[in-house]
Amino acid sequence: MPVEDQDIMNLVSQERDPMLLEAAKKEYPILDQYDIGYKYSPKQDSGYLEFFPADEPGSPERPRPKEFPMGKIGVEVYDPKTRPIDMLGDITSHYLIYEDPQVKQYYDQFQNSLNIGQYDRLRNQYQFAQQNYGEQRPYEDWYERTGLPGYFRGYAFQQWPEDFNETAYTPEQRAMFDKMIGYLKGVK
Repeated sequence: MPVEDQDIMNLVSQERDPMLLEAAKKEYPILDQYDIGYKYSPKQDSGYLEFFPADEPGSPERPRPKEFPMGKIGVEVYDPKTRPIDMLGDITSHYLIYEDPQVKQYYDQFQNSLNIGQYDRLRNQYQFAQQNYGEQRPYEDWYERTGLPGYFRGYAFQQWPEDFNETAYTPEQRAMFDKMIGYLKGVK
């Protein structure tokens, strides 16, 4: 693609990205119930996005954007390839599991259904994060804030490869997640 065409595509994607939250709300009406701060901050090698709970100041590497006053949740998007379902996944796994009784029930059901192989997978993910990303939190903290929410998102929010989902989740877990996505979409 010629440089000029790439520049135009970059401008188009930048113009669309500020509308990502609106696109997510249209596709997943449950999000309309919440006052969610949104900021688009394109950054290379920063992942797709970061969810900020209402009481979290952020970290030195990822401080809370000034656009998200304390007391308000927010999502900062870094990658223009971020999809509405990615945004929904972070909001669901870091916020709705506490705020929405139905989502909390799905989350608890998933956690209670984990088998030994899935716990082993989480331990391996933790060790990988320690060795490759400098993870220093105790396993229990990592599990609660990162590990289990990430595993919860994998299948339901299309964040893991489809063929991997067949071995990472039981058929019952996948069926439960399919129901949850219907609920988030407003399907009765």
